[in-house]
Amino acid sequence: MKPTWIGTIPSAGDRVTLRELTRAARGPDLYPQLEASLKDQLGVENVALRASGRDALRSVLEVAARRTGRREVVIPAYTCFSVPASAVAGGLRVRLVDVTQDGRIDPQALERLPLERAAAVVACNLFGVPDDLSQVSALTRSAGTWLVDDAAQAFGARDRMGPVGGRGDVGVLSFGRGKPLSGLGGGAIAWNGPPEGFGTPPVPEPGRTRAVARALAYDLALSPAIFAVLSRIPSIGIGETHFEVDFARGPIDPSSLCLVSANVDGALNRAKQRERVARTLAGRLTSTVDCRPILPPPGTSGVFPRLFVVAPDMPRRNAALNALERVQAGVTGMYPTSLDQLSELRPALCEVGSYPEAQKLAGCLFTLPVHGNLRGLRLRAVETILSGALGGQGPEAPELWQTATRV
Repeated sequence: MKPTWIGTIPSAGDRVTLRELTRAARGPDLYPQLEASLKDQLGVENVALRASGRDALRSVLEVAARRTGRREVVIPAYTCFSVPASAVAGGLRVRLVDVTQDGRIDPQALERLPLERAAAVVACNLFGVPDDLSQVSALTRSAGTWLVDDAAQAFGARDRMGPVGGRGDVGVLSFGRGKPLSGLGGGAIAWNGPPEGFGTPPVPEPGRTRAVARALAYDLALSPAIFAVLSRIPSIGIGETHFEVDFARGPIDPSSLCLVSANVDGALNRAKQRERVARTLAGRLTSTVDCRPILPPPGTSGVFPRLFVVAPDMPRRNAALNALERVQAGVTGMYPTSLDQLSELRPALCEVGSYPEAQKLAGCLFTLPVHGNLRGLRLRAVETILSGALGGQGPEAPELWQTATRV
């Protein structure tokens, strides 16, 4: 019997629960609760909300430039395009640093850079896994450079230095769709000590009615049948990555304030659920497929917005992704290129160097959803296709391979 795939599984995103909807609609005085929860979870003294994670990072980098008198920012050569876009929007030039094959900043590569010219180094904590900042922070302190601990993908993760977002001179959060802490938009700055002049706008009155409407629409969009339709509309651009410097600035959207306030206390529980799914998937893959899931090192914890996996090489990764399109299982690539190859960024680069590890990672990385909907026959098909494309000992189900790859 040939399998029939009904709908398309989203690659990421958690549904807004009834309890969270109720809190968004009726909960008391939302902002003080959100502020207290963020301070407690990050171990910081101050939190300021912004329109988005990009706007939060832009504001931080502008202040770092003013305080240090420097106009450069160091960014990993493989990361979300929004990170360098925030720097460019803040009027800074970008200097890239190569990464390890787990997407972390390479301390040896960082040590070779002229950090005395940099206002800040941004640690991006990709894939929900904490960067090891012990060597990085020593280098930035020595150079008088700010260390920005970006928790957009890793809110709730921690290592021996503490929670991600609270380990640097300043932390940045994003509450966008698919993030570990989502308000369907918005962001925040987190720091210790006195106000740093981030130009924080006033907190808006909560937009409860619109928050509930947005949450219900989002939950509906995550259903496989609806998501299948939405993913085929080019103007929506689901799964696309863009370099954009013209983004909203100022206060957080009132409805996002409601949603992130309603979600913040449940974020760690959702992270634990995703971690269980991710580690189960990682175990199944490594026993049958030639690939390397990216997992937190011992002694650290991650939050797994998705399970990120490294294929042996780009041709086999691309073959697997092409075959998996017919399964509609939410298995996707990640950022399509290292930042040195991004034409829109070239004019803002201090120099164009060689970043071989970032380029290799961009060509080999793919992701699996961890929201729990990838299971059963569709999961077996994914394992079979990955085994056939990447190599390994996949489950004996050749008919799944044939059906999924038939054009």
